[in-house]
Amino acid sequence: MESFSPPEAFEPLSSINLSILEEQLSNESLMILKMRQYSRQCQDSELKNLCSRLAEKHKNHYSTLYNYVVSHSSN
Repeated sequence: MESFSPPEAFEPLSSINLSILEEQLSNESLMILKMRQYSRQCQDSELKNLCSRLAEKHKNHYSTLYNYVVSHSSN
């Protein structure tokens, strides 16, 4: 089965939208670093696991946003 993507799905991002997405990527990156650091510092295993899961969740958010930006980049 052939997949269909609407033409606007591949339009380049406006500079305003690109700025917003870049800021969000930066925020997600910072959260990954913080959660990893907190996980290393935690003595409590539940908190350590929570921080690790949150780091992974923010990593997934970062990847999703990054892939979106790349898919809408003008070549």
